[in-house]
Amino acid sequence: MLQMIKTEELKSSTGKIYLKIKADLAEKWIYSDWIGYPMPEYVAEGAIAYLDVLKAHNFSKILNDNRNLVGRWDQSLNWIKEVWLPYAVKSGLKRFAHVTHADALATGAATIMQQLVKGHLEMQVFSDLETAKNWLREINH
Repeated sequence: MLQMIKTEELKSSTGKIYLKIKADLAEKWIYSDWIGYPMPEYVAEGAIAYLDVLKAHNFSKILNDNRNLVGRWDQSLNWIKEVWLPYAVKSGLKRFAHVTHADALATGAATIMQQLVKGHLEMQVFSDLETAKNWLREINH
């Protein structure tokens, strides 16, 4: 049985949930489930929020699930490089499993992000949630 703390939900100005963040105490990782259209301000707020939860639990792994996203998030890549990456490293992130859907543009942005973080943390892109979980389980940071 999974041990999870209460899910933190981030909502848009219209009240729609765009991110669910769960700290999986058994697996010792943060699960982030992105939902809907990835507006740049939501990407920034949500990504900082899950890093804060990571840091609070002294975890080093994130399971980032984008299967429920609609649309592109490549407009956030510069922010990821300039703001998110230094904060992620400072927060203790070492392994980042990114699960994407079949959309070629979403997969392309994830591939670019993978190149941006190279040398700072390990990141792999997956199309399957279970494969991503297994990769995170390979190393206990």
